[in-house]
Amino acid sequence: MQRNTLAALIAGLFSLPVQAQEIPLLDEIVVTATRLPTLVRHSLSDVSVLERTAIERMDHVALPVLLSTLPGIQVTTTGGRGDISTLSLRGGNAGHVAVFIDGLRISSATQGTTAIQAIPLEQIERIEVVRGPVSSLYGSDALSGVIQLFTAQGSGKPAPTAYLGAGSHGTTIASAGYGGQIGDTRFNLRAGMEQSDGFSSIKAAKGGLYDMYNPDNDAYANRNASASLSHRVSPDLELAARVFYSNNAKHYDATNCDAAGTTCTAYFDNRNQQELESAQASVQYRFNDIWDTSLRLGQSTDFSRNWLVDPSTGIVTIDEYRTRQNQITWQNNFKALGGQLTLTGEQRAIDVGSTKTFVVSEQTTDSLALGYQARYGRHSFQASGRHDRIMRLDEHDSGFIGYGYQFATAWTARASLGTAFHAPSFNDLYWPLDSVNFFQGNPNLQPEQARNREIGLVYTAPGIHAGVTAYHNKVSNLIDYVPGVAPSWIGTMGNVGAATLKGVSLDYAARTGPWSWKLAYDVLSAKDDATGNTLQRRAPRNGSVEIRREFGGFDLGAHIQATSHRYNNKANTQRLPGYAVVDLDANYPINRSWKLEAKIGNLFDQDYTQVRSTMSPYNDYAVPGRTGFVGLRYAPK
Repeated sequence: MQRNTLAALIAGLFSLPVQAQEIPLLDEIVVTATRLPTLVRHSLSDVSVLERTAIERMDHVALPVLLSTLPGIQVTTTGGRGDISTLSLRGGNAGHVAVFIDGLRISSATQGTTAIQAIPLEQIERIEVVRGPVSSLYGSDALSGVIQLFTAQGSGKPAPTAYLGAGSHGTTIASAGYGGQIGDTRFNLRAGMEQSDGFSSIKAAKGGLYDMYNPDNDAYANRNASASLSHRVSPDLELAARVFYSNNAKHYDATNCDAAGTTCTAYFDNRNQQELESAQASVQYRFNDIWDTSLRLGQSTDFSRNWLVDPSTGIVTIDEYRTRQNQITWQNNFKALGGQLTLTGEQRAIDVGSTKTFVVSEQTTDSLALGYQARYGRHSFQASGRHDRIMRLDEHDSGFIGYGYQFATAWTARASLGTAFHAPSFNDLYWPLDSVNFFQGNPNLQPEQARNREIGLVYTAPGIHAGVTAYHNKVSNLIDYVPGVAPSWIGTMGNVGAATLKGVSLDYAARTGPWSWKLAYDVLSAKDDATGNTLQRRAPRNGSVEIRREFGGFDLGAHIQATSHRYNNKANTQRLPGYAVVDLDANYPINRSWKLEAKIGNLFDQDYTQVRSTMSPYNDYAVPGRTGFVGLRYAPK
């Protein structure tokens, strides 16, 4: 029934008449795809852009849920808001996506991923997603794509903004800000909080020594802030600074065992605290009509604490992990060879601190990248190459070449080839000998490698944007667990696998009169080359539909997210059924400054499973049932 409903809605969308002559061209700018402002319809990469209006419609959920509505992205969450969320882009692993906030990379060097669940939507003004290998521009981790988040900059007459919302599970979201422009100075300040009583992270007890079920509600709280300041000293010189901060505290369910693994309990208040910080200063200078330059100096920090208990002794321990990244980026843009040439030098110095004793705690990456893009009549070209020298991991080169041909006014065909890599995490490389969990890091690991080819077709006309992309990404040197052997039984990580990630992504957006609608649909084959099994928790089909209508001042929307079956384990013996979730939202402008918002999540109260634990008794993580949320927003026009 759910699949038939989705199919009918998709068919209905394409059958709706679009009076294109009445609607302006859907033209957006993307920076992340080339490191230069480029029209989305001219990009030779598969990209998505979300502006603030679209983000506000989803602020009752978390960033991971919003990202999952975009083509090519699948997200699984171990419980409710603030719980660990794992993101897969085009079937890649969580570490195959590089995440940036205002141009600064933010991630955990120990985990090798970014805590996207700790980034509040109220602080995000704009989101850009580039699908496909982008290591030729951004280096390690951009094996399946890049996600860049932008906080607000001031514009217009200085004015305050505010938001207050409340809903199910005792959820409250509040934020306040002040920003604008005075002469040649722009500024913006914003602070916010989120909190929720939550629900139990585990659905039900299943019995057994390692049962994770604890019936208590798992609460969540977040405190966040951001600030930006820029001043144009002259028409050619601008100075700027930005900061971002988020403190995420989440309670969750887990099994705590003693050193022998014979005594375990789930009745402990497990909790995690995650702090994300970034600060940067930058200067932009235009030398002349053909050369401009920018220099950015910044630091980002990922700091996590995890509370655990030994049930035999009652002793509570706190595991701490801190990643600090100092980043310098010098980018030079030239008008040359009939197009734009970009030369970028970067250095990223990582420092790791932990309650664990890592043999190595520092890593430096020096990089040099060259990019080129141009349009000659109906022809578009893009090429980029990058050289990364990573301490103790040798040197790595990556490249990209793309071509597009506008064979009709609204139609453009494109094709590209690209290579990328993902460096192993500190946990993979340097985890100390752990006799309890029978594990030790492997300092001889090499980065994972990828070779991608894709073709795409884009249609852009007044009121309509549609695109389809087919890709084939071959990932080698995959890092995976290697079990130990007698007599020590100590396992480790090794470059032991390869995978083929291929699929087709479709996106469609249109506006006509009071109606607008969006569609994203993906067909994915993510296979382990050795076994032929589907990679863990990758759904072969995934899609979303959003339909909106304006009337009488109201803006009403319906959103459907549907996912097919997937396998919870590598052996493909635990099959998780597909599901579909329907959300509704309504927005009403009381006047030019005040807007009332209302949302209903999971309208039909669907019970489904995104994640099942990988250890017996295989507990199912809980998901929200039907939820309601109302909010009041103040933003003077």
